[in-house]
Amino acid sequence: MGQKYIGKVVGLKSAKTATVELVFTKLHPKYHKPIRRKKNFRVHNESFDLKIDDKVEIKNSGRKYSKTKSFLVIKKVENQ
Repeated sequence: MGQKYIGKVVGLKSAKTATVELVFTKLHPKYHKPIRRKKNFRVHNESFDLKIDDKVEIKNSGRKYSKTKSFLVIKKVENQ
């Protein structure tokens, strides 16, 4: 239903919630220099055993799990 993203787990302080950091790269409109931007998302984590620095695939589920969570962990991506 929603777009899928791959990000890195940076926080696991709450139960059933992980904080995932996504890094976006885009060009500056005038100078055409690549700019890196980071954004943290609160993600619903029902049954995956995650650790800090794991790569996960997340998607926007279309429903809110709480006030700040609307993303869901789909699967854990193997670190290479």
